[in-house]
Amino acid sequence: MELILASGSPRRKMFFEQLGLKFTTMVTGVEEVILNTPVETCLYNAIQKVKWVANNIKIDNNSIIVGFDTLVYINEKILGKPESKESSKGMLDELSGAWHEVYTGIALWEKEEVIYDFEMTRVKFHSLTETQINLYVDSGETLDKAGSYGIQDKNMSFIDRIEGDFTNVVGLPLSTTRNLLHKAGIII
Repeated sequence: MELILASGSPRRKMFFEQLGLKFTTMVTGVEEVILNTPVETCLYNAIQKVKWVANNIKIDNNSIIVGFDTLVYINEKILGKPESKESSKGMLDELSGAWHEVYTGIALWEKEEVIYDFEMTRVKFHSLTETQINLYVDSGETLDKAGSYGIQDKNMSFIDRIEGDFTNVVGLPLSTTRNLLHKAGIII
């Protein structure tokens, strides 16, 4: 059996390595979309990623493919990855002093069947100064992350509170992922 992580995220790769999983990574050609709701969006994108690998890469029938999609939801708006430093600054300014939700969709492909689930965590930022936002964006750490931040980043003193799964905010909700892998016969 081959386990394939349909993600280029170094954080997800690190989690899989820390769990002792033997896997390969595959960056997909999926263009992430925004749909009506955060749950619909993160599940759709995660499912498309595993289907892309299944349809575009030669795999055997015993392969298991796992894909993820993480997004931030605030003020009835979905924030994905920023397109530029300016959009990153705008996202961080909107998150400043506010509660938001982080959603991660997880999809698992096994023998042409897809099972999926999601996790939601609430996060509150401290109020941020313009200087804090500029320094963080200029660090280069914001452009590849939903909502323009990584909770695990060294300069992330922005977090006031978290309600829910910390690993979800990193982009790999451990408990939910473990449950899906268990259904596929992979015990962590």
